[in-house]
Amino acid sequence: MHYSTGGAGQVITVVASSPSSTSATLQAWRRTTNGWSPVGASLPAWLGTGGMTDKPSEQLSATPEGSFTLTQAFGRDPDPGTALPYRQTTPADWWISQFGSLYNTLQHCSTGCSFTQGAPNEHLYFEMPYYAYAVIIDYNRSPVVQGAGSAFFLHVTVGEPTQGCVSIEQAQLVRLMRWLRPSEHPRILIGPG
Repeated sequence: MHYSTGGAGQVITVVASSPSSTSATLQAWRRTTNGWSPVGASLPAWLGTGGMTDKPSEQLSATPEGSFTLTQAFGRDPDPGTALPYRQTTPADWWISQFGSLYNTLQHCSTGCSFTQGAPNEHLYFEMPYYAYAVIIDYNRSPVVQGAGSAFFLHVTVGEPTQGCVSIEQAQLVRLMRWLRPSEHPRILIGPG
């Protein structure tokens, strides 16, 4: 896997045996004067039911390949102590996957919303246990390309493939969230090994 780490001082790699694999190995790394040093043990992770792809879309349940920043987190549960900007969700929080100006963004609205309060949008507060905690994978966030895939997160696993996200055990996710620092410009690198 050869993806840019940019100016990151913290990186999470998610490596699968092949593009069609629905499972992978996740490893955290920190930049040192001697290169990259692993942080903690490697962890099992789940990918999309369609494996991974370099051409994500709304029609595929595949995890995007590449190098992406990690700049925000959210969850139904209280902030676990992450330095990332954290939003504790409420029943008014949605992730928008319908085409339009709000595509691939988190929106807060209870009534009279300018988006559909239902599929294809995700009602984040009620997607449990997946979104007890989640870190947003900044794929297709800036600029946003309509239809190129939305709502990709590092979230809590239920022990099976996802709709395109990366999922791990909640305790391990919390540990990573507490480790990540915005000042280190963290990134996640996803691809076949």
